[in-house]
Amino acid sequence: MGRKISTVLIVIYMLLIFAVSPVWSESKSTPPAETPHKWLKEIGFLTGYGTASLEKKSADYDVIPILPRFGFDINPLKGNIGGDLELIAEPIMNIVISPDANAEFGASCLLKYSAHITARIAPYIEGGIGMVYTTQHTHEQGTQFNFLPQVGGGLQFFLNKNIALTGGYRYRHLSNAGMSDDNSGINHHFVLVGMSYFFK
Repeated sequence: MGRKISTVLIVIYMLLIFAVSPVWSESKSTPPAETPHKWLKEIGFLTGYGTASLEKKSADYDVIPILPRFGFDINPLKGNIGGDLELIAEPIMNIVISPDANAEFGASCLLKYSAHITARIAPYIEGGIGMVYTTQHTHEQGTQFNFLPQVGGGLQFFLNKNIALTGGYRYRHLSNAGMSDDNSGINHHFVLVGMSYFFK
């Protein structure tokens, strides 16, 4: 009787070894498949209104911004900090409405940090620098080619997991970085609204 039980136990043990060994070897040799990093995270558009006082002219420098934007996911660079970090590329095609009808053309590069406080609401801050050519002549700036240090923030309201409405503020300093003796700078205050599509 004891010999029969021992034989049955050995057979069961051998069957278990044969059944488990393929699974065990597969889990050891095959690492989990990694999903490729999706760099493009956001495509959006901002517009609104910007104004600045011109010290040497009795008029304001008023602008309607036309700002397409492309956000690239750079979360791997931020380590264990929560939220989302993006590198924003922003072409500039602004309409100048005062002191004269003119235009601005250029591009900006911004860092944007955002964090969800609810499933639908995500405040953000952003800042960076750009370059712009303006057809508007001003006494403040001796050149029409200028640099644009800027900083701002706002809220994004998600209609669903992909589409968000944006409302925000941006401060922009227009300066030629000393390339001309006339370089007192022009400080714009912008109110911005827009919409973005996020790739998930």
